[in-house]
Amino acid sequence: MKPPLCSAEASDTALLVVGGSARFLASSCRRAGWTVYAADRFGDSDLLAITAAHRLLPDCLENADDPFPDHRGLPFLFTGGCENAPQWLAQLAARRPIAAASPAAVEAVRSLAALAEAATEVGLRIPETHSSPAGLPTDGSYLVKPTSSVGGQRVARWQGGAAPTYPARWQRHCPGIPYGVSLLLLDNQPPQLLGVCRSLRRQTATAAPGWAYAGSVTVTPPPWVERVLALADRLASQHGLRGAVGIDCLATPRGSPTLLEVNPRPTASMELLERTAGLSIARCHLEAFGLSSPGPQPPLTPPQQVSGKAILYARRPLCLTPAVHAALERQGITWARHPGLPALADIPRPHTSIEAGSPVVTVLADADRADAVETLLAERLHHIRALCERVP
Repeated sequence: MKPPLCSAEASDTALLVVGGSARFLASSCRRAGWTVYAADRFGDSDLLAITAAHRLLPDCLENADDPFPDHRGLPFLFTGGCENAPQWLAQLAARRPIAAASPAAVEAVRSLAALAEAATEVGLRIPETHSSPAGLPTDGSYLVKPTSSVGGQRVARWQGGAAPTYPARWQRHCPGIPYGVSLLLLDNQPPQLLGVCRSLRRQTATAAPGWAYAGSVTVTPPPWVERVLALADRLASQHGLRGAVGIDCLATPRGSPTLLEVNPRPTASMELLERTAGLSIARCHLEAFGLSSPGPQPPLTPPQQVSGKAILYARRPLCLTPAVHAALERQGITWARHPGLPALADIPRPHTSIEAGSPVVTVLADADRADAVETLLAERLHHIRALCERVP
């Protein structure tokens, strides 16, 4: 089933972005000329600076209400985490226009059985997966994953003991380098490759816990990406998947890919593709649902050769003082090479308390080579950590 196109009358010039972290997609919508209402779990200061209004979302979206009940004419699109709450998406879609994958398409592409069937058709493998740990080895060769995990949160090696109290699955740990393939799916057209990013290795500099997403760097698309395009084509034709989507894979040095998951919405690494191509991912995504961006095309930032981002995680509980917040904003301005390309993002509001293991801030960098980008990211992470950890 294909989601209906939004009408220009319904969209006007404003829309709603919802998700775990809305800052990137909200900024992309702003770049495309939209007025943005946003709802996410953080309400970071740089998100509040670009939105008409903001609401905080609870951790469990299935218990959430419509964040803007008085603005039901606004179409909505979603970011990470919402794919795990298709019933909530369906409730929103019943009240307002949807400019994103339909709840039915979301459920279909998040189904392991459906993905396994489609992956086999195009020559992609998926990891051996079980719904119970019964009979599985406890030597760490399997991972235990929440079925509603976002960004690798709460993923761990299975070493026995009590099963998690939340819904989970057990998946064989596969070797390989993680990649995120970004695509644009349009009605009755072949999938368009937006770009490929390699996930950063688990650096001590980021202090990312377990398998939590630490960041990415843009790379040249590998040859096996053709199989991912073929997979996306099947998902689009079978389930009506459309818009900007991300497909996560592992690849060995010999280039043999393993499919991990399909994210039926814009992903965090797409921010880097905006930098390398000088475009608005949101503009591309919204046009797939019949929404033309209001006003003229804004000037594009000069494309960058290689871009990267890294997320700094707290090693201990922190509370950002107003002075540290101001210092972070100044540092971001100092590092920025172009006005439209932030070097520091997801900056918490003053007095925000951050638990150990939680994200603190995102650093971004551009250079002519991937290794130079990673070096620059590490240097900036070190500088920002020193700044934040001076807080008593």
